[in-house]
Amino acid sequence: MKQAKSGDALIGDRIGEGKMVPFYSVGIDEWREVPGALPNMLVILASWVPLIALNIYLFRFAFPQRPEMEVGKLLTFSVIAACIAIMWAAARIAPWLALAATAMLYVILQPTGNAQLVVLACASWFALLALSGMINQWRLILRLRRWRAHATSTVLIPSEQLRQLRIYRQLPTTLWYLALGSILYPLLKLTWQFLTDAEQVFSGLDRERIDGFLIGSVALGLCLIVLLVRWVEQGIVGHIALEVPLTSDFGPLSFVAIGASVAREPENGARCECTDPNEDSKSSEYEQFVECLDRCSVHGVGAVNALSEAEFTRIADQPWVYGEHANDRLLRKSARLVIAGFSGWDSKPVRLQVDTVFGQGSVAPANYLPKRATEPLCRAKRRLSWRNCADTPLVVEEFNPATMRVLDQIPLGTLGLTGYAVRVAGRRPFLVDHPVR
Repeated sequence: MKQAKSGDALIGDRIGEGKMVPFYSVGIDEWREVPGALPNMLVILASWVPLIALNIYLFRFAFPQRPEMEVGKLLTFSVIAACIAIMWAAARIAPWLALAATAMLYVILQPTGNAQLVVLACASWFALLALSGMINQWRLILRLRRWRAHATSTVLIPSEQLRQLRIYRQLPTTLWYLALGSILYPLLKLTWQFLTDAEQVFSGLDRERIDGFLIGSVALGLCLIVLLVRWVEQGIVGHIALEVPLTSDFGPLSFVAIGASVAREPENGARCECTDPNEDSKSSEYEQFVECLDRCSVHGVGAVNALSEAEFTRIADQPWVYGEHANDRLLRKSARLVIAGFSGWDSKPVRLQVDTVFGQGSVAPANYLPKRATEPLCRAKRRLSWRNCADTPLVVEEFNPATMRVLDQIPLGTLGLTGYAVRVAGRRPFLVDHPVR
């Protein structure tokens, strides 16, 4: 492990083609004691459902003298895309948006009587949610800052991995497409209308398309605001590399396991059919992985089944070995990984491949990655999310010894795993709890 310089003078400084950042190894008890927060699903539902109900009450019942909203005209591509983008991007800041929208309704409508009480009650509810979320966020941020302050070592993050920490990656690519599409679609229609209009006057442009463009601009603006919030939170926490336990039933993070896939760049540099760019394989949503082909001479079914028991045991903890038969039995209790970019709830940490020593356990295979920091409904019931490199769930085939010809069964206890790997003719190995008779 690279030791920190005196006075931490070089912490965070760029060195060569990477960046030196503080390193902290988080113990299992420390990870378990990270306080929970309101589950993300409850925060979203508790924000948007009351806000929608409030709008229905106000515009349909409290103010019947006002013209009714023409809902049909709002169901355009740009408006729907913008609304999805807003609800998706908001995440845990949804209560703040709902509170702002309620304040705008109060100013515009100037309600009195029961309507005023309803609006104020909703505003109070959203304010309580927002305050609770802010407290939860700051509790986590302060804990991360404390870990950073206690760091006694540094690690070098390579430049190619630094690119994964760029702020725009905090939001999914699909969300950017939705936000930009909600602007570009009405803008192109407005441009065409203006160019094909004989008079070419702005006053003649379709009002509904203008409204769609404005709503799309709000969605894109919200995405930028979310990025600004994340950027501020990252600045408060500071750059830090954390070695954390790979656990699914406790701790603040969920993890995804990429099965039926191998590294795009093999460690030993040896190429195979899986990594051959000329091969027709599934498109990968994870740039560091490619599909593990069953006919590959290195990773294929025949190659795996041809290994001796000793050779198989050396790779038996790698998810690619089992293809779509991989499951949580491959997860060692001592498995750990190094992450960066964890700066609070809703942040998107990335896994680092850094030169460090795993002092509190063993390094997990590269197929395990952190997910966005969201609080589940119940941590104890949380499980690994097994996906392939195309980011679709693995379709698990049930092991049936009555119809499958068993080649051998290899105990996995020497690897710190429970159960057995059962090799079957013509198929990937299966993972079972007990010996097959």
